[in-house]
Amino acid sequence: MSTYKEVIYMILDALKIQSDDSYFQEEHVLFLLDKYRALLLKQNYKDIKKEIPESNFQTICLDLEQVPAINGIPCEGKDYMKSIQEIPYLIKVGNPKLTSLDYFQGNFAFINNERFKYVNHNKFLKNQVYGTIAPDNHLYMKSGNPQVYYLQKVKLTGVFEDSRKAATPELQCGEDAICDVLDNVFPLEEGLIQPLIQLIIQDLSKYVAIPEDTLNNSTDDKAPDTQEVQNIRSR
Repeated sequence: MSTYKEVIYMILDALKIQSDDSYFQEEHVLFLLDKYRALLLKQNYKDIKKEIPESNFQTICLDLEQVPAINGIPCEGKDYMKSIQEIPYLIKVGNPKLTSLDYFQGNFAFINNERFKYVNHNKFLKNQVYGTIAPDNHLYMKSGNPQVYYLQKVKLTGVFEDSRKAATPELQCGEDAICDVLDNVFPLEEGLIQPLIQLIIQDLSKYVAIPEDTLNNSTDDKAPDTQEVQNIRSR
């Protein structure tokens, strides 16, 4: 598995602009990593029945607090458990999973906002715990089982559009959180890493300055690195 840093260096090295005064900054390359990662995943997994490798997913940990409403809307006498942290946007790829981090036993159902409004009215499913992401980008959970209000932490696994935000220490699980996001594994299956690199090189190469050919010969001495970029694209 490649880290963010390794993928960035492969891109900059292919463009032969890896230097302290490089025109392209890491921040811009990071932006393109997430942009084209989302594009590739949506293209490859538009068939919802197609199995998605776990390497494309990230898991974040969320602290919970009890609240009486969602976005100030009265909750009909039923409190919710709300995540303290905001949640990065989830790409509509794969099925997000919501699981407990403490003593609570049972399955959590992650559902959309519309369905969330109507759950817990079925007497056979009243103890099911449901979770959804509200418009304020926080997780909300509810259940007819009062044990839900003792939950302190949960894990949410999904494909996040802003993978860097999902990799920040504030959202990582456990005591082994990696402080530098660039040292985290880039959440994309290995088979899509090279196509991703090619897309970004194609995007950035149009901005690479072509040196002037000052030699008076029949050889085109301009842009010595351009052919190498073309070779990378054709691999």
